[in-house]
Amino acid sequence: MKIHILIITLIFSLSAFAQPSTQVFNILEPVKIIATYSLNYQQDSTNPSNIRNADMLLFIGENISKFVSKAYYMNDTITRKFKTFEQEQEYYMNPQRPIPNILYKLYKNYPKGKLTYTEYIPSSNFRYEEDLDLFHWNLTADTSTIYGFKVQKALCDFGGRSWIAWFAPELPYGDGPYKFNGLPGLILKVSDTRNHYVFELKLIGKPGKSLVIDMLDDQYVKTKKYDFFKAADSFQEDIINRAKQAGGNNEFQQTVAKNMAQRNNPIELKRK
Repeated sequence: MKIHILIITLIFSLSAFAQPSTQVFNILEPVKIIATYSLNYQQDSTNPSNIRNADMLLFIGENISKFVSKAYYMNDTITRKFKTFEQEQEYYMNPQRPIPNILYKLYKNYPKGKLTYTEYIPSSNFRYEEDLDLFHWNLTADTSTIYGFKVQKALCDFGGRSWIAWFAPELPYGDGPYKFNGLPGLILKVSDTRNHYVFELKLIGKPGKSLVIDMLDDQYVKTKKYDFFKAADSFQEDIINRAKQAGGNNEFQQTVAKNMAQRNNPIELKRK
């Protein structure tokens, strides 16, 4: 079983992060505010008892923001210091390292007026852009308190789901977790009406040291959102062959296929 766990790590983690140590990053803006969110989500639409979770980071600059999982950010920060590919391999084969289960990175207002989504699908980095103005919010008179901030309720439909957001007018950032933006205050909590995806603020403050929002300078496969999801679907459908190439026996291949089949409840049900 240990070798099977290692192979899973290689398929889903090492391939998703191990890059040449000569990476170059373009600096976009200094970070002014960091908001940490908890994400609880139901990965399998048929199994409401299996709720997964991840901590997510929203880096807010003067004009641009970046949204990424905390585990992904920690891996990225550590591996940038490595000089050789062997160092990266040794790190990724360490079962004690943080293992991200959210693999995308989101940039809002980069380029101006756009939202940029990037994600690695072996063996290429994909990138697509959307208009930043994705949401048509309906503001309500309902109020509450989250993390000591007075918040107001807003509603919208997006990606085939209906969403409820709570934003804080006293935090003058028209931003939020994932792609959500466009409200007159930072979104502190947003969830779909079935609670399949729930983002909620855990912590907010200024960075303790100088940080920047940056982006990997890479030969991205530039595509449209629908075509990106088609590529992601193709990867999932080919997972048995990839498990076979990694040295897994038939039982392991079927286990990998079963686990992948449980990833059937994406945050965006509509992909256009």
